[in-house]
Amino acid sequence: MELIIPFRKTDFSANGIHHKSGKNIFEIQEQWEESFREKFNPLYANVLEGHPLAMKRLTDYYDFDRSKNYDFGMELIDGEIDIDTNLEIEEYSENETVYAIGSRILLDDEGDGQPIFLVKNDKISDDILVLKYVPDDDDTEGVEVPVDEYIRVNK
Repeated sequence: MELIIPFRKTDFSANGIHHKSGKNIFEIQEQWEESFREKFNPLYANVLEGHPLAMKRLTDYYDFDRSKNYDFGMELIDGEIDIDTNLEIEEYSENETVYAIGSRILLDDEGDGQPIFLVKNDKISDDILVLKYVPDDDDTEGVEVPVDEYIRVNK
């Protein structure tokens, strides 16, 4: 299940404010997640994938400590998410990789957002993001999953 989200550079200010809606990136993230949830209920998104240029913009929009060199998103290894290999790669990097952001709608018992893993994929366009659900082992067993695989969000 994937939700394709328009993410054009021209739609946002340098500090992550969406020009059309006036909402900041955190509010926009919440809209993305709610759209995914509406379409693929009972599932929640757990991966946000984007071209390296799109992930760089996302890094800038979240405006973490500018004195550090943060880099949103792990690299796909042979087309797969491989956190262990990414951790090894990070040891030799000048940047600190941000592997996940907290969900804005799926919270744990302490009120923190469940992780949404960030993945770089240079095979997709730099003007979209792909919000998706990737099962962890058999955690979808017994869950009826919608048939639609690709949905475009026009917000």
